[in-house]
Amino acid sequence: MSSLAGKSAVAEVLEMVQEVKKGVSDVQEEQKIQRREIAEFKEKHAVPQYPAGLGAAGPYGISGAIPRDSEGYSVLRAAGFMAGLVDKEKVKYELDVHEKLKASYFEHGWRPQPNQNGRSMVIPYDTRCLPMGTSEEQRTVTELKQKMVANASGVDPLEAQWIARKMGLRQKDLGTTDENAGGVLVGFPTLMELVDIQRNLEVFARAGATEVGLPANGRMQYPKLTNVTTAYWVGEAATITESTPATGYLDLQAKKLGILVDLNNELIRFGSITAEAMVRGDMAKVAALKADLAMLEGTGGTQIKGLITFPSAATWTTGTDTLLAYTVTSNLFQISDAAEMEAVMPDTAGEPTAWIMRRQLWAKIRNRRAAAVSAADNEGPYLASITRSLQERQQYQLDGTPVVRSTQVSATRGNGSQTYVILGYFPDWITARFGVLEFLSSNVGDTQMTNDQTRLRCIQHIDAGPRHASSFVFADSITLS
Repeated sequence: MSSLAGKSAVAEVLEMVQEVKKGVSDVQEEQKIQRREIAEFKEKHAVPQYPAGLGAAGPYGISGAIPRDSEGYSVLRAAGFMAGLVDKEKVKYELDVHEKLKASYFEHGWRPQPNQNGRSMVIPYDTRCLPMGTSEEQRTVTELKQKMVANASGVDPLEAQWIARKMGLRQKDLGTTDENAGGVLVGFPTLMELVDIQRNLEVFARAGATEVGLPANGRMQYPKLTNVTTAYWVGEAATITESTPATGYLDLQAKKLGILVDLNNELIRFGSITAEAMVRGDMAKVAALKADLAMLEGTGGTQIKGLITFPSAATWTTGTDTLLAYTVTSNLFQISDAAEMEAVMPDTAGEPTAWIMRRQLWAKIRNRRAAAVSAADNEGPYLASITRSLQERQQYQLDGTPVVRSTQVSATRGNGSQTYVILGYFPDWITARFGVLEFLSSNVGDTQMTNDQTRLRCIQHIDAGPRHASSFVFADSITLS
């Protein structure tokens, strides 16, 4: 009996040991599962190193107060941060906007170019083209509209003079230019607003073209009817002839417009509001003018196809959608040509909204006068406005339609010294663009490193085209005299 009792006790001990081992194994397995879940949670919710990648990440959070509204949105501060010259605490609002815009476009499927050898940011370019589908996006865009113009105020010269007097700066009789003759006692000059370079003026925006936001996938299509059905008179019990309408589309696909600028790092470190306005304003204007010129005369392919490069025809018929070409007699634009060009347009094109021409040609047209006594004496009433007196300035209208003047319009057409005129219903011209710029800075190049410079690269995506090419009339090879 004692032997059996001993075996039973040993079996119970062995069974207890197995249960303990199984319990330890279960605990270890549970710990492994917990560690894996914690690791997955950390990976999913980890705060990314700025600039953020395109993996899963939580929303960007900022510590401390966002800069005051009066400070505005600064492209120069953003550039300085990307170059490593400006502390992160000074670009809180710029980083907040970057994360919001990137997240907004990311939700719609946009994938910006990966960051390479530098810091990248998304910079607002055109608030009209930013996504506004949600209430949060609408609040962001509304705030941006205020922030983007907050730095536009110039320096008050009276305030600057008052500050100079408080600092004890006075102009001395000894002189102001020679430092050894009193010039050292004269205060530094007041920095006023930047004197911008003279440029061409945009055409399509002023003519009333339609602006739309390019979707995140960079492509959009406008379906349209390209041919109509046909009606027939038929007799009793006769067969009606079958007709089928035809359809097509306006295909807009993002074209890449790039700007590359080298900045001395001193400008980023110590730049004033004027420097900020210079960088931001110049990049925006250069991009806008380059795109605008392509909309007029672009060859297509990697750039926008220009309006005057579309296939043309002298007359319009139902089912054709070509640019309407008008020939000016003897290459000299007369007042009568205005009505003739308008008559070429289809009935359904709508009333023309603008003329486009060079400034020099408009000057010739508005100063053209009828004969008074002898033929061609040019002393009679003005032909473009018969009620205009010598003291009155003629309104920029021809045959009741506004005239958009710009040297964007070429003066090298025809024989090499001629120009062209466009009349059209410009809401039928669609300009689709991203509301943001891809902004990348880097100072790792050989020249940038040795010269203490930062290279800034901006990429804009844009395309444009007509709903109906026949909404526009084009007269080429016009003499500028």
